[in-house]
Amino acid sequence: MKNLFSSILWSFRLAWKTCPGTLVSAALSLAVIACIPLSQSLLIGNTVSALSGSNGGAAWIYIVVLALVVGINIIAQRWVISNMLILKSKVNYWVHCMLNNRLSTFPLSNIGSAKSQEDIRAAREAISKQELQVHTMSVMTLVSAFAMVLLLCLNIANVSIVAAIFAALCSLPLAIAMVILAKRDYAIYTLMYEDYRAENYYLDNLMAQRRAQELHLMRASRFFSQRVASWRRRAAGRELSLESVRGIVSIVAGLLCSVLLFASLYFLVDSGADISYVAGSLIGIIACVNATQEVGYSFGQIINGALSVQQFRRVCDSDTYDHASEIKTSNPNRENISKIICKDVSVQYEGASSFALKDINLELMNNQMIAVVGASGAGKTTLINAILGITPIAQGSITYKGASSESKYNMLANVGLVSQDYGRYELTVRENLLLGLPQEAVERLGDADLWSALSVACADDFVRGLEGGLDAQL
Repeated sequence: MKNLFSSILWSFRLAWKTCPGTLVSAALSLAVIACIPLSQSLLIGNTVSALSGSNGGAAWIYIVVLALVVGINIIAQRWVISNMLILKSKVNYWVHCMLNNRLSTFPLSNIGSAKSQEDIRAAREAISKQELQVHTMSVMTLVSAFAMVLLLCLNIANVSIVAAIFAALCSLPLAIAMVILAKRDYAIYTLMYEDYRAENYYLDNLMAQRRAQELHLMRASRFFSQRVASWRRRAAGRELSLESVRGIVSIVAGLLCSVLLFASLYFLVDSGADISYVAGSLIGIIACVNATQEVGYSFGQIINGALSVQQFRRVCDSDTYDHASEIKTSNPNRENISKIICKDVSVQYEGASSFALKDINLELMNNQMIAVVGASGAGKTTLINAILGITPIAQGSITYKGASSESKYNMLANVGLVSQDYGRYELTVRENLLLGLPQEAVERLGDADLWSALSVACADDFVRGLEGGLDAQL
């Protein structure tokens, strides 16, 4: 419960920070909608009473006001939908920015761990499910629905408390049905996301140029195509099961709602209430049931949304991956490292029972060219990653010119790394050359400097042959 309220407060703070005007506008519109069933009940009751008493003038006044109320209800509902879409869009933009900014400054020692990758994937799914973006609106919709039922039932309670209780219960079957379906939706859609992820993996391999060629050469394209169909079929089966249950639950809820509505009207008539009051209450209860039938879904969205908020905050708004002590500046200064000392360094991967490296002692001097030679799996890459701080060490220490390895982020400014599986980025030649450099260096370096770098790498002739040269898209 504490996590639920914490998630709700966080969502409202984010919505207020993002678009306060839209939030207030939506709240006012929902407040108006909450008063509609009671207003309709009173106006219809007074209209029937006026017509029964042959007071045509008063009846016409009530009819005109009733028409205005219906129009206001339509406008308010459309306005709420518009505000919800605006709020959803703006919050969606902000949470994407928050996650992207967080990932750009993620601790190097954590970015490759299984736990951090799981948390990052959960944070991304929290955004893609859209529950995080509509969390605030779901809460306000639920509050509006409760206020709507409360106002109507208080009015009915003036004549019959029992009828008021049954009137309140009329909204429960559909609400409970929506809660059940929302929980089932969350469980099923979580599995469907996994199905779609697996399907996209095989589909991407079929579509990527180089991998598609390899698959054709190995005559394995058919295998991948069958896997795509298999995962798609599995996802479709889950969705069909979900919709089947939805239909059954909705039918049962509708029947229960009819029984409770009959009971409410029975006790209302039995209380001796005026026919005009009964007519108004009937219309009010039906309007209330129609307006609140999605309240259970909103409640389910609040519960699921709270989980999404927690998953998102675990990455973007917690101390789990706090690394402020490692980052002194976004563009650390380079310095001449005269020596790197590895003393009794041991590395053990998460979940492994033995060390990948054990008691490594090295002294790497400035201007040395060193080759690390060993069989596949001997730990060559592990050693380099440990020196760079990419892989955390379990024992021992690594110092750079006397500095502790805790300052490994700043040390990265002195390192150039070309890994076996290097990244290929869809940027221009110029953007690739300047990637990762401080802004002052980007502004200082001219075309001559870039061509000089390309010449050193023996890539200048290749780039000159591209349309656009330095600005050619790779």
